[in-house]
Amino acid sequence: MTVAIVENGTLVVSVGGFAASIAAKSIEHQFDALTHFPDRRANIELDELAARLNDFAAYVEDLAGKGDIAPEFNGVAEVEAFARRHIDLARRFWAAEGRCMNWFITGPARFPVARNDKRMKVADARRADLAAHPVTARKAVKRKALQHGADDEPIRSGDPAAVEKIKAKIDALALSIDKAKAANAIIRRMERDGAADAAMIKAVVTQTGISAAIAVRGIVLADWQWKRGFDTSGNRAEIRRLQSRLKSLARMQERGNESQTIKTGIGGVEIIENVGMARIQMIFPAKPDEATRRALKANGFRWSPSQGAWQRHLNEAGRWAAERVMKAITTEGAA
Repeated sequence: MTVAIVENGTLVVSVGGFAASIAAKSIEHQFDALTHFPDRRANIELDELAARLNDFAAYVEDLAGKGDIAPEFNGVAEVEAFARRHIDLARRFWAAEGRCMNWFITGPARFPVARNDKRMKVADARRADLAAHPVTARKAVKRKALQHGADDEPIRSGDPAAVEKIKAKIDALALSIDKAKAANAIIRRMERDGAADAAMIKAVVTQTGISAAIAVRGIVLADWQWKRGFDTSGNRAEIRRLQSRLKSLARMQERGNESQTIKTGIGGVEIIENVGMARIQMIFPAKPDEATRRALKANGFRWSPSQGAWQRHLNEAGRWAAERVMKAITTEGAA
């Protein structure tokens, strides 16, 4: 998806209901006191801005192939919002740069060093904001598009298909263990017969379906091991971890959503166990004071504007953390 182009020294942006046009001549003066070639700098800035806008648009477009997209997700609207904000941040950076000077350009005599240092710090901060925006925007748009994560990411407890995905992963690991055991048996037998490495690799690939690259790693590149073959201990440990997680998910679903309201000095605080999102949430009657926010953050709770709640993962550790927060609140209220 291309949303920005630079033609004849002018950047043209069009996406959704947003359109903008920025001529290099209109920003050239911002760099008069910084370089002997402000026209070149202006064109470079426009080229880089267009590249960032198009990169973000391509990223949003690519998200469609990463997993199940949320029904309400609107990629065009997200790109439009990014373009509006990013162009605004770019203009702020250019304006801050325009207040800075380079003594090599202006001359060293009576150069306002202290004043220029302050302005350069402001410009550096604006540059940092501009650089950070694509990173934070990508994370935000990914959360909106893939509410339960991408297919190649860890399985989230709030995913409705989490149980099925974990079971499928366990089956795949069990199959890999069976293949490794069969390959080890082939290797031991052929070692006793004095077979060459190439013959072992061919037999393992043919009889087990293990790829040639993995077979080479287990047979030829296994000098660091005390014997050739494939270690299954890591996969066995992962299966045990996943089985434990399945039990934890089952217990969480059996409990279902729970809610309780606890009266405190600041009013009633509602604690919700949201099974659908796999989050334990704390809802306050008003914005918590500084001490309460410190207690929440220290116990792993983070503010969720979309939920209007402070929340963290729903598990035993989360329940204990909620208890610690409530104890801190009631203790301060009593004091």
